[in-house]
Amino acid sequence: MPVCLLNHQNPCLKMKTFTYSKAALCLASALNTSSLVAADASATADRFSDRLTGDWGGTRSQLADNGVDVFAYFNAIIASNVSGGIRSETNYAGDTFAGVTFDLAKLVGWDDTTLTITGINRHGSDITPSVGSQYSVMQLVGGQTTFLYNVALEKLYRDGDLSVKFGRMTATDDFVGSPLYSYSLNNAVNGQIRAVLFDGVMTSYPFAVWGGRVKARVSDTGTLQVGLFQLSDDMWDPSKRGLDLSIASDDGVSLFTQYDWTPEIAGRPARFYVGMNNTFGFDIAEFGAPATTTDNFTRFYAHADYQVYRESADRDEGLTLFATLAYTAQDEVAIIPVQSSFGAHYKGLLPGRPDDRTVFFLTYGKFSDDYSAAEVAAGRSAVDHELVFELGHRVQLTDYAYVQPDIQYVKRPGGTGNIDDAVVLGVQFGASF
Repeated sequence: MPVCLLNHQNPCLKMKTFTYSKAALCLASALNTSSLVAADASATADRFSDRLTGDWGGTRSQLADNGVDVFAYFNAIIASNVSGGIRSETNYAGDTFAGVTFDLAKLVGWDDTTLTITGINRHGSDITPSVGSQYSVMQLVGGQTTFLYNVALEKLYRDGDLSVKFGRMTATDDFVGSPLYSYSLNNAVNGQIRAVLFDGVMTSYPFAVWGGRVKARVSDTGTLQVGLFQLSDDMWDPSKRGLDLSIASDDGVSLFTQYDWTPEIAGRPARFYVGMNNTFGFDIAEFGAPATTTDNFTRFYAHADYQVYRESADRDEGLTLFATLAYTAQDEVAIIPVQSSFGAHYKGLLPGRPDDRTVFFLTYGKFSDDYSAAEVAAGRSAVDHELVFELGHRVQLTDYAYVQPDIQYVKRPGGTGNIDDAVVLGVQFGASF
C-alpha cells in the first residue's frame, strides 16, 4: 500500500490505507500544498526584490507585517570638468538616506497614522566652483555632514483623500517636484525647480525645519495642498546637524500652495501643477543695499508633463516630455527671477531594456538686473543668463541598483560670458538597501 509522506495539515495523513484513487487525491493535495508554500515564499522574496539586502531571512517581512518598514538608499556622483570653466577638476560626492516608517495602526492602534524618522549622510566635494556656474553640476552636494532629517507624523482621513503631516520636514518633501527631475545630475533640474530654492526661503533637503502640510483630493484627478514651514537665519547651518529644534521669536514662515491635476489624455498620463510660495516675517537682504530688507516675498511656479508616445497600451515604455517655469517680479532679492526647463524622458528606448531611461534636459536661468548691478558696483562683471544642457542614460542593473553616464554642457557659466563654456562628464550610481 502506498504511504502519504506529507505534513500534519494534509488530510491524507488521517488515512491508514487507501485505494489508488485516494492516492491520486493525496498526491494532488500534496502538489497543491507545495505550490501554495512555493508561491508564498516567492511572494515574500519578491516583496523586497528591489532592496540589495533583501528580506533578511524573513526578518524584514516580519517587521513590515508588524508595522516597521526599514529603508536605505545610497547615491553617488563622480564628475570631471574636461573642458572650459575656470579650471579642470575631478571629484566625488555621495549621499546616504536611511530611515524607518512606523505604521502606528499596527503598533498602537492609531488608524491611518505613520511616523517617519530618517537620517542623512552627505560626503565628498563639488567641482562646481571650478566650472564657475550658478547651477551645481553635482546635485548631491550641500551640507556635507550627517543630519537628523524627518521626524514627521502623518494622518490620513476620508479613506486617504485628506492627509495631514506635521513635524521636522522640509517643503521639498512635498512641493515643486517631480520624479522626472531625479534623473538629472545638475541641480538646475534635480530635486525642485531650482530658482525657487535660490531665493533662500524654500526649506530643502537635507536641512529640516518645523513644518506642516495638508493635502486634499478635490476631484478624481485634482489635488490641493498647503504647507507652512519655519524660516530662521541659521537653518542652512550644517553644524546644527538637524538637532536644533528651537523656534525663535524672530523666525519667519514660508507658505506653499500647490494644485496638481493628473488627467489621462488620449489614454496616456499627464501631470500639471501650479503653485505659489509666500514668505512672511523673515528679513531678506536686497541686492546692493545690505541694510535694506524686505520681509514679504512671492514666487510663482508651474510644471507640465505628458507621455506623448507609448510603445503599447498595456506597458509604460515611451517618451514623456516636460517643461517648468518659475517667476518672481522681485528682482531686488531673487538671484534668478526667471527660470525655465525642458526635459525629454524615454523609458525603454533600447530593445530588451524596458527599465532603462534615456534623458535630456535644458535649463535657462535669467539673472536679476538688480543682482547684476550689485555685482558691477562691487567691481565684478555684469551677469545676464546661464544655459545648461544635459544628456544621460540610466542603466537599471538590477531592481535595486543603477548606473548613469552623463554629459553636461554649461553655456555662459556664472552668467558673465567671461568664463569659457564648460563640458562636464559624469556618472551617477546608486542602490537601495
